[in-house]
Amino acid sequence: MTKPIIRILATALGALLIAAAAPARPDSTLTLDPKGAVTARFGYFPVQIALSTTKPPQVKKEPTYVGTPKYAIIRLGNGPNNDYVIALDEPQNGEWKIYIDKNRNGDLTDDGDGAWNKKSDRGGRVMYGVMDVTLRASYGSPHHERSSGDYTIGLYRFAGMGTLIMYRESARTGDVELDGKVHKAVLVENDGDALFDKHASSMQDAAKTKPVWLKVDVNDDGKYASGIVDVRAPFKIGDKAYEAKIAADGSRIKLTPTTKPVVDLTPKPPPPPPLLKSGAPAPDFTAKKWGGGDLKLSDYKGKVVVLDFWATWCGPCQKSMPHIETVNKAVQGQDVVVVGVCVWDAEDAYAKWVPENQSKYTFQFAFDPAGRDSKTSIASKLFQVSGIPTTYIIDKDGKVADAIVGYDDGDKRVEEALKKLGVKVD
Repeated sequence: MTKPIIRILATALGALLIAAAAPARPDSTLTLDPKGAVTARFGYFPVQIALSTTKPPQVKKEPTYVGTPKYAIIRLGNGPNNDYVIALDEPQNGEWKIYIDKNRNGDLTDDGDGAWNKKSDRGGRVMYGVMDVTLRASYGSPHHERSSGDYTIGLYRFAGMGTLIMYRESARTGDVELDGKVHKAVLVENDGDALFDKHASSMQDAAKTKPVWLKVDVNDDGKYASGIVDVRAPFKIGDKAYEAKIAADGSRIKLTPTTKPVVDLTPKPPPPPPLLKSGAPAPDFTAKKWGGGDLKLSDYKGKVVVLDFWATWCGPCQKSMPHIETVNKAVQGQDVVVVGVCVWDAEDAYAKWVPENQSKYTFQFAFDPAGRDSKTSIASKLFQVSGIPTTYIIDKDGKVADAIVGYDDGDKRVEEALKKLGVKVD
């Protein structure tokens, strides 16, 4: 073997040895940001927490309750110090309280006065909220903690609801490497358990956990043009597919190009039922007429009916209401009746709303006796309504002439449908 060939082989072998000895590129690191999900505008993802009247064994000392306490346990992380006890005191005639054992010492009396910091009325339903609760997430094994960090959640509760609702406010933020380049990124889990290493290979798997979302600022302009990807399965950023390897606490993440098929884990909601078609008989119904008595659709046979389904809590409904009133005034004296039926709502909210707004509206109001029960509601059960406002135009023979969903400024669909029935609408 000649010396030049020996030198070439020696050089190649040395390069291989150097490459083999070189340390592997470390995973990208992300820092736990207690309010990162809120700052990055990831939106709201509620999680229901079960309640029980059985006192958890961790509780050693309690405040004096006015009512019968209900308890909940939330867990943040997979380490030995991940569980937090919550006690709710909800007397029928008294101030509601929420006690959180933030320091995990079994004493529910030394973590504050128990006051909810927010109370509001949501369409007749009282909502209590406590925002920005920062607790310590624990990671490792049941007997050994490897890491921990501050994790912020929000809690709220509706009067009469069987569960406590929690949502995450925290995220992991930092830099990730993508194809040899480093970009800013935000990583968010949505189960509210502070665990980021979830996996799913199918839609069936995906139903067991909520998405783990990643946003990467691929253009380095702060706009995160790549959008949100669910990293529980192979995903695409741009034209390339990647897999994510993530530590349970979310502190380390590695994105690796893959040839595996990308799995779309976004649940596809079932299509809403089609509205009643033109020419179909409009189902008769009985609602509670404002002012007393019953309102029956059949009472208006021989007239054109504008039947508007709405609710007190529905913003778009409130936006469309002045338009419905304009139509009502325009059709006077033409055998046309306008009826607004309040559906999917609390009757006390309706009873409060109508007197407060009746000076602005002259058409007839009515209330669906099914109240909040959408399954038995006039709108959904009889008229196949899946979203409000929805307005049906019914001809003089009691048949559907048109169905209109939603409302935008300048919307003239109701007027056009009435004109087809010979109604003058200026």
